[in-house]
Amino acid sequence: MWEWACKKPQRCLKVGIDAAAWVETELDWRGRKRYRCVVSPLQDGLVKPSPAEDNLSDIPALEGRIRALTGQGAESHQRGHSVFSDLPRRITLLLPDAAARTVVLQLDQLPADWEEREALIRWRLGQEQLLSLAGAKLVWQAFPAVSGHRGRAHTVLAVSIQESVLQQYESLCESAGLIPHEVGITSLRLFNLWRKVAGRLSRRKADFLWATVADRALTTMVFQQGRLLFYRCKLLGGEPATSMATADPLDKVIEECGASLEVCQQRHPDLAVTDAVLCGDGEVAAFKARVETSLGLSVERMDWGVIDALGLAARGSQRGVASLAAMAGL
Repeated sequence: MWEWACKKPQRCLKVGIDAAAWVETELDWRGRKRYRCVVSPLQDGLVKPSPAEDNLSDIPALEGRIRALTGQGAESHQRGHSVFSDLPRRITLLLPDAAARTVVLQLDQLPADWEEREALIRWRLGQEQLLSLAGAKLVWQAFPAVSGHRGRAHTVLAVSIQESVLQQYESLCESAGLIPHEVGITSLRLFNLWRKVAGRLSRRKADFLWATVADRALTTMVFQQGRLLFYRCKLLGGEPATSMATADPLDKVIEECGASLEVCQQRHPDLAVTDAVLCGDGEVAAFKARVETSLGLSVERMDWGVIDALGLAARGSQRGVASLAAMAGL
């Protein structure tokens, strides 16, 4: 096997309803890694996320968009040598949250060996009939609890993606000269990026709500002392995320955030959520104010301001939740 096939991808493609985003790493003149981010709007109806039905209505049209976005076929230069970008490139592929089925598992123990972990997760999913794994790819992430927390020590977010759904996205990538090496969902990668660049030790011990507004959907996650308790993806419908500036979509998002907290509180009476982290396009400032007023939570934003403060983006990179998610894929 070639050495490049063993390394983590240095490029990510995020496919969404309203836009596709492409991020790749490059080195600045000081040799520091930077992320170059570009975004291409997509015609309405080209991408319709579903965990069971076809997601892509016109792959040839999407292929043209992806090739233009990724610069496929163009000539670039690295360290004085010409490199033609029509060579296959390994990527991380990010799907909309609504393209997968997801469930939270509570586990007393989690084996250290990766294969044993996956076998245990698959067994639990089958025993409790939580997710159908027939003809599906399983992606998962473990969340260990804070030391000293009573109850089960581990939670796992298990994500099931139907092979028929994934095959459409993979065919799109391959037709554009891209090889999906890793596959993930948007909100989980965004959360991991926030935890990496902006998380604080005290936050890991807090009870908080995470909310992502992307791809015309709201994804909420509720954490207790660093342990994931609840996950929910709710389609919002309507126009692109910029419509968050109007009252009706905001009301719906606030209502759904409150409903997620209420359900989680019923299952875990000792839960005491006081904080929220919000990630999304549109009028996020108004969204922040409404959450603080309506739900009584102290709100932190996960947005491009965090990335800019760390100087991670290359000059000229395009901003937005789509490119932020693509960066999170790396």
